[in-house]
Amino acid sequence: MKIIVPHIFILIIALLLSACGPQASDSSQEETTASSKTDAKNAEAQSALPAALKDAIQPRTLGSRWDYASFFYIDGKRETGGTTTEDVIEVINIEGTPCYLIRLTMDYRGFAERLLGAKLTEDDYSYYWEYFNDDGSYNYSVDSATEKPKSLKDFELTLPYPAKKGYSYEISGGETWTVISVDETVKVPVGEFKCVVYQITYNEEEQGDHVSRDRYYMSPGVGLVQWESDVKEDGKWILDAVDDLTRYEIKPTDSQ
Repeated sequence: MKIIVPHIFILIIALLLSACGPQASDSSQEETTASSKTDAKNAEAQSALPAALKDAIQPRTLGSRWDYASFFYIDGKRETGGTTTEDVIEVINIEGTPCYLIRLTMDYRGFAERLLGAKLTEDDYSYYWEYFNDDGSYNYSVDSATEKPKSLKDFELTLPYPAKKGYSYEISGGETWTVISVDETVKVPVGEFKCVVYQITYNEEEQGDHVSRDRYYMSPGVGLVQWESDVKEDGKWILDAVDDLTRYEIKPTDSQ
């Protein structure tokens, strides 16, 4: 018995290892296949868009939607924060240019809150108008969904495109934007994208004790793929929050 038991034990371990090996490989292969299918599906959807949308750094059409998984960091550990959604809910024509109202929904309710039926409040929504052309994406922030821009002069170019790495510019609020990359590859749940990265640095004097900066990873023909926010602690920038694109649907025209 003293000899047989170790041999049986070794045999069992060998069988388990042989069984686990191919499964791990199969799992990895399945993930690669799924990722390839997702990328192919995204490419097919993008190819069906009109040229103006395919070339836009922030394509917008009525009824289009972008969903994100939101995360935050505590002591360097990534924690689930909720979801964020961009919806195009209205389009108006100003001076011959389609302008789009975007509703941003930040749903950070916890599991218990959802289980108990807690509703979103007005504070969970924000709104802004956008339009795009050959120079990039223009933005006009509003306090409510009923507020409308009166002319294109109300808008400001926030995402110039095409863009060159290192290009820096300041907008009316005093924030400084810098193009820190024009060919960053970003992988998120919905696929892999080549992005232009815009970083906005806020006026530290106005921010007081909470100093932050944001990065927008934008893919032409898709829009925002990933958003990151840093906070400054003891003179060092620390990653504080991330939104990853999980799903998106861009309507080919405003009529759909």
